[in-house]
Amino acid sequence: MNENVYKTHELKMINRETLNLSGVNKVINFDNDEFFLNSVMGDIYVKGKNLEVLQLDTDKGDIKIKGKINSIIYSDSKKENKESLFSKLFK
Repeated sequence: MNENVYKTHELKMINRETLNLSGVNKVINFDNDEFFLNSVMGDIYVKGKNLEVLQLDTDKGDIKIKGKINSIIYSDSKKENKESLFSKLFK
């Protein structure tokens, strides 16, 4: 995504099937079961099934994800927390 740093963050989930996020700085990694994003509120891990990107606006920092959403986890941007949580989630 764009290197801009967005100042606000909003999360809207509809029926655990559609997730709209704003304030996303970077999409780090994703597949059908997990998304790993960096936002103004820290790193975000979205876990589920059959996840896919419906819309991505790099200028505004918005992303829309579709699929069965099982969890959304926020972590601080501190390196030690990111590495330990990252290694636990993606094993």
